[in-house]
Amino acid sequence: MSTYKLDFRAGPIWNNEEAPAIAEHIAAARQGKWNGNWTTVVPSKMSVVGLELSTESTGSNEFVTDVLAGPLFSNDEAQKFGPAIAASYGGEFTGQWTTIKSGVMSVIQVRFKY
Repeated sequence: MSTYKLDFRAGPIWNNEEAPAIAEHIAAARQGKWNGNWTTVVPSKMSVVGLELSTESTGSNEFVTDVLAGPLFSNDEAQKFGPAIAASYGGEFTGQWTTIKSGVMSVIQVRFKY
């Protein structure tokens, strides 16, 4: 199984004492592991935590939900870009989508395995 590393937004983290608890919860939500790194990117506003993630979604449990996908203008476009958008969230595109604000925002349905 291969892995990769990414930084995720975590809101403000004020010190090294609170970083592990925040980072470990974000890692659990993203089905990854905290790599021990965090940094403030905007003082008093935003920090990021470093996670190691698997390239494969595994598990016997599933959760299906809609996620933001940017504007999609046709079913052909949704089918073309949906898989990559779903992968960016760590899931799999189900093929379902809808526009929630014409010309502004659509959502796609994503299946997560855990």
